[in-house]
Amino acid sequence: MKQTTLERINQIERQVLVHSYLYYALDTNIISDPRFDEIMEALLPYKETPEFKESAYYEDFIEFDGSTGMDLPYRNPEIVNIGQRLLRIKAEKRKQS
Repeated sequence: MKQTTLERINQIERQVLVHSYLYYALDTNIISDPRFDEIMEALLPYKETPEFKESAYYEDFIEFDGSTGMDLPYRNPEIVNIGQRLLRIKAEKRKQS
């Protein structure tokens, strides 16, 4: 099923927040810096769409310019839970290798 524009915006916002949490709060990552940059930059064109104002984290991304996630509210409990779950999955994959 194809994502709506709003669903895609919400997905990218969450990705930026989760990877910002991992990087800035925990000093770790599960994707490369260039991939993180790509994700951040992917959000920028969507900021020009009407759906952007309806996104889950609209208020947090109003001033976002794609250069860093350092100033975003990445300690939101939803984001922290997703980040911790991804770290557990990564650890499990390492054990299986």
